[in-house]
Amino acid sequence: MLYNVTDGFGWCFAALCNASCKLETQSGLCPSTPIPSTAASSTTPELGGTTKSSVTTSPPATTSSPSTPSTTLSTPTTDCNDGNSTRTNGESWKVSNCTTATCTDGKIIQISAACATVQPLICANGRKAAEVYDEDGCCFHYECECVCSGWSGSHYMTFDGKSYSFNENCSYYLVKEIVPKYNLTIILNKHDCAHSDGPFCPPSLTVTYKSNKVILTQLKTAETATNMVFVNEKRIYPAFQNSVLSITGTDMVTTLVIPGINTKVVYRTASFSVDLPYSLFGGKTEGQCGTCDNAQNNDCRTPNGQVESCSVAAGQWNVPGTPCVTPTIPTTTTTSNTPFSTTPSTCKPAICEVLTSSVFAPCNTVIPPGAFVTSCRSDICDSGNNGCTSLEAYATQCSDAGVCIDWRNSTNGQCGLNCTSNKVYKACGSTVEPTCDDRYNQRFQASQNNTKEGCYCPQGTILFNTVQDTCVASCGCVGPNGKPKQPGDTWTSDCNTCTCDNDSISIQCEPVQCPVAITAICNKPGHELVNKTNGCCSTQSCECNVNLCPIPAPCQVGFQLNIINGTCCKSYECVPKGVCVHNMVEYTPGAKIPTSETPSETPLEAPVITEQPSATTRAPSGGASGGAETTPSGGASGGAETTPSGGASGGAETTPSGGASGGAETTPSGGASGGAETTPSGGASGGAETTPSGGASGGAETTPSGGASGASKPCQDCYCGPNVDPITKLNIISCKPIVCNTSCSIGYEYQTVAGKCCGQCVQKSCVFTTPDNTTHNIEVNKTFVSPKDKCMKYTCEKINGQLVTKETKTTCPYFNPLDCEPGTETTDANGCCTTCKLQSSCEVQSKQTVIEVKDCKSTQTVNLTSCAGQCGSSSIYSAAANKMVHQCECCQEATTSKKQVELTCADGSKVQHSYIVVETCHCNKAECVEGTTSKPSRRRRR
Repeated sequence: MLYNVTDGFGWCFAALCNASCKLETQSGLCPSTPIPSTAASSTTPELGGTTKSSVTTSPPATTSSPSTPSTTLSTPTTDCNDGNSTRTNGESWKVSNCTTATCTDGKIIQISAACATVQPLICANGRKAAEVYDEDGCCFHYECECVCSGWSGSHYMTFDGKSYSFNENCSYYLVKEIVPKYNLTIILNKHDCAHSDGPFCPPSLTVTYKSNKVILTQLKTAETATNMVFVNEKRIYPAFQNSVLSITGTDMVTTLVIPGINTKVVYRTASFSVDLPYSLFGGKTEGQCGTCDNAQNNDCRTPNGQVESCSVAAGQWNVPGTPCVTPTIPTTTTTSNTPFSTTPSTCKPAICEVLTSSVFAPCNTVIPPGAFVTSCRSDICDSGNNGCTSLEAYATQCSDAGVCIDWRNSTNGQCGLNCTSNKVYKACGSTVEPTCDDRYNQRFQASQNNTKEGCYCPQGTILFNTVQDTCVASCGCVGPNGKPKQPGDTWTSDCNTCTCDNDSISIQCEPVQCPVAITAICNKPGHELVNKTNGCCSTQSCECNVNLCPIPAPCQVGFQLNIINGTCCKSYECVPKGVCVHNMVEYTPGAKIPTSETPSETPLEAPVITEQPSATTRAPSGGASGGAETTPSGGASGGAETTPSGGASGGAETTPSGGASGGAETTPSGGASGGAETTPSGGASGGAETTPSGGASGGAETTPSGGASGASKPCQDCYCGPNVDPITKLNIISCKPIVCNTSCSIGYEYQTVAGKCCGQCVQKSCVFTTPDNTTHNIEVNKTFVSPKDKCMKYTCEKINGQLVTKETKTTCPYFNPLDCEPGTETTDANGCCTTCKLQSSCEVQSKQTVIEVKDCKSTQTVNLTSCAGQCGSSSIYSAAANKMVHQCECCQEATTSKKQVELTCADGSKVQHSYIVVETCHCNKAECVEGTTSKPSRRRRR
């Protein structure tokens, strides 16, 4: 039962909770008529609340006597009139969410909703408990605010007000649902470089809610850093709103609100805060912000559920997949915002005292400043910072709580803030700055009542839009790039000249007027006619297109391409390389020209030098000569043909002078020859005929270089000369007959080789040098033994077509005449090795030793004797047997005796032991073991 009251007019009203915990109300005539009263109240002990009902007398539908007192009971006979409509007797209706009215016998009885008595609530985070009304807005209950914050890069405060320091540049979970229900996750990226082009890597927040991902970060500009927001990977410019979230902000502070779960995230340069409703997230979150359950003892919980120090637990909430590792424990201090230490500190910066001064007094009763005072002192005294971030973070939270503080002027310039040249600073500016867009203003400004710190357009100007961030004196026109255009401005857009009209403040455009185009004539190589658009107008011009340039033709052998740069195309010419050309192959000056080794006739041996000096007649390079005949000046040839460079002749031969053979005829200058042939001295001609000026040539031939075979004759030495033919521009090839060297060294014989110009020296006997530096020559299958070294034998053999000298050396055993018995020295049949019968030195030797038999040994040393020494043994090569002959003798005992010795055993017992003593020794013949050497070794000598 919640209440049971009467209205004093015979009606009773009651309320109770049913089995489903729903409120049920009852009304009806009381069992007995109570004393009349205008209002009644009763107290419900269960909730400690008071329910009040009031009776309003309304004029009945029928006329009643005005003299009748209002307290006089009358029988209800009419309906009620609530001023708007007539209510039938017994009808109930809602006057407001918290009041119900009932028409009873012409009277309107109003009953207010019954609310439970609300008990005061003390919050662990030091904030005042908030009044939270139920859905109909009639009754409220107290809830602690769940606000987590961080500032200065290292200071944190959990939902339940526990403060700690942590400074690692990784990505961490600030808020994460223990059991996902609303799909809310908030991640702090301490070192976010993903949205920065340079080394600027500010801290950022990533808020994920359902399918929406919001990134709150910063952008470094030339003057300062400004806030930047991305929604689902697309940059947006606050204010912004979609079906599930809204974002507002200034250039300093950005606020994200998620109305569906009553969540607010505030982000700025050096601080952030997260505000969650206790009714939805109480005891249901984890991460660096802890669990909002009004208890600090479980705030610093690790992912595995263990409660650690806050600095240790904070490092374990890093986001998987990031390159961070669990950080080491930093030296930090974990504090609670209440109570604060009363121990006086030697470091008390004046700027930190501003937090508890009259400047922040309006906010001190709303948000406890203790944690921010502590961090301010730590930043200045321990880290050397200015402490402004602590004041800034506290002022931002005050602003979120509805208390705006203008504090920067109270820091003696330490925390001053400069805006860009076109903005002015405001501590309590509008959350959404008005712009030239009325629809934008109507959509976002009406619902924003809080203020924020930031840079705003100065008085008399207005923000053009949130994207351009430009302040204008008047809204004017919008240019094609979205930037503002003031009345009277002129610009060109899409080939139209546009003007922002002064009178209508509208854009008026006319087409751009172009001059008459002049047709260009293109007649240079590689040039083509091109239509170009310069701005809005087209012009014609001749421009180079290298793809239209002519392709250079390949150069002939001996020439190379010379490139000359022009204004557009390159010009090309083939220039000589300064080489000779033979059979389409290039040869540099001085290089030998390969010729055929197949002689047509016997090659020359030694050239015969006549009184006429040897002359060389040169033919130009570049032509192919097929046995061409060249007739020098002063003489005429009859029937002979002179072939210039590049032509081919056929038939005639040119032969150097020095003597005629084979019926050939030499024609000197001034005489005529009719198809005659000139033959070199001592041999046949090489095929071509050259007649030098003034007489016969002296054994030299000059052949033009060029393409076909026959330019150089067989069995000739041809070289590329330094002179250049003036017609072909190629170097001239000079040739001379090959002179064969028939001199051969000892042991060799000169022999001709078929198909070769010259023969070769062929080995006929073996030539070798003995150790006394004497050279010997022996025929095949002959043997030579040096009288100075009868142990070495040399044999000439033919192996696989080659003559090889074999050296056979006999190795003699060691011989020392002093070791021989006199008269026993003998020499082998070759007179190489000397042997003898060795003197015997087999003797008795003795040694003092202890005799041991198993575990028994003699107590004293015993003199043991043995045989040792040298006996006559030898290993001698036998030429007759062609093997080594062995003779062996061993030093052995001749006479022996036995002696007794007493041995003492390990167990203490004593035993007698008999051992052998050698009395005399002698050499005794023995059988020699066959060695591995059965034949003498031989060395081959080539």
